[in-house]
Amino acid sequence: MGSATTPAAFVVVLGVIIFFHEFGHFITAKAFGMRVYIFSFGFGRRLLGFKWGDTDCRLSLIPLGGYVKLEGEQDDLLSEDTSARGDGRDFVSRPRWQRFIVYLAGPVMNGVLAVAVFTALYMVGFGVDASRYDRPIVGAVQAGSPAEAAGLRPGDELLAIDGKPQANWEGVLYEIALRPDRDLKLRLRRGAEETEVMVRSTSASPHHMGQIGVAPVVRVGELVPGAPAQKAGLQVDDGILRIGDTAIQSFEDIPTLVKGSGDRPLRITTYRAGAIQEVLVTPRNGLIGITRKLIVKKFPLLQAVPAAAGESWRMTRETFAMLKGLLTAQISPKAAVSGPLGIAQASGMAAREGWRSLFALIAGISISVGILNLFPLAPLDGGHLAILAGEGLIRRNFSLTLKAWFMNAGFGVLLLLIAFVLYSDLSKTAWLGKYLP
Repeated sequence: MGSATTPAAFVVVLGVIIFFHEFGHFITAKAFGMRVYIFSFGFGRRLLGFKWGDTDCRLSLIPLGGYVKLEGEQDDLLSEDTSARGDGRDFVSRPRWQRFIVYLAGPVMNGVLAVAVFTALYMVGFGVDASRYDRPIVGAVQAGSPAEAAGLRPGDELLAIDGKPQANWEGVLYEIALRPDRDLKLRLRRGAEETEVMVRSTSASPHHMGQIGVAPVVRVGELVPGAPAQKAGLQVDDGILRIGDTAIQSFEDIPTLVKGSGDRPLRITTYRAGAIQEVLVTPRNGLIGITRKLIVKKFPLLQAVPAAAGESWRMTRETFAMLKGLLTAQISPKAAVSGPLGIAQASGMAAREGWRSLFALIAGISISVGILNLFPLAPLDGGHLAILAGEGLIRRNFSLTLKAWFMNAGFGVLLLLIAFVLYSDLSKTAWLGKYLP
């Protein structure tokens, strides 16, 4: 099922994102009265469609995004209707500010898509693991990990990484993931004391994300009345640190350990209000009667929209911070960059988790696509925007030679970026990763 799900999910994710991007170009060009010959969902042979004025709105064979064809664009060397030329509706005859908006509308629509998706998710409601938003208190330290070597213990709170304060586990894991194989300065709180330690992160396959071998506290969400956990004295919000001698790194660890014990008493190490203690719990029918702690995010429309905008803005800031880290060599490119293979894998995983996860992924990637398209590299939208902005400043058109040089240089850089992304993708695969540095 997994292998069949991944290609379909990839088509949905990429198709929706690119379609909305191109729709931004299309609808603004239409609004300005420009002649749009084709607005296509998909590429290749036309399957079906309808006419909207001059525009053939079509569904094409290959459903990986879409495209818009405007009269007079740089790639429109021969108009489909030469008799219509000269009526002022071709793209290049329109004012620069209108062309600027048409190019800008694609990336803007990527942002609109993200806000719309998050708004719908917040209105429908979805549960997320509470540990993501919990204070970054260490629940488990992996044996032989960099964290263990540095002396970290369950119950330690991670206050800052390289001087940057951390409020929750989501931020901590993000900062560590983007710094594989680097020395990290951690500020800890242990009891009433604060201290700083240096930890050398490692990289984890297949995505080469940084890790130091720590996990959040796994919290109890609900207790089944009369079940063994409640009878033993466990409470809602208790942290489960260990069962027997096994450290608990995620809630999924608990059912396996409980069922494996039969009806023998289990020694469970808990974390409650800063104190670590042990309790004995005897399973009944392979269960102890606890559920994972979830945070349900659900808002009415007037609250969902600003919440969605805030989440989109947070992801935008993180993307720019990641780009800054890449440019300053503070972040590993392998950890931060994903191409088609990485997106396909993430799409398949999200689809198997459910439609909420899939649409959350669409929103996140849409933001990245919008930002990428603003890079001042032709033939990206940002390259065209840079040309129009430069011409606006000098109040005249650049020469064809200068434009050709700019386009060729941008295209060359873009090809190098594509090659690097593909290399990064292939280096994370099991079948080629061991042969690539």
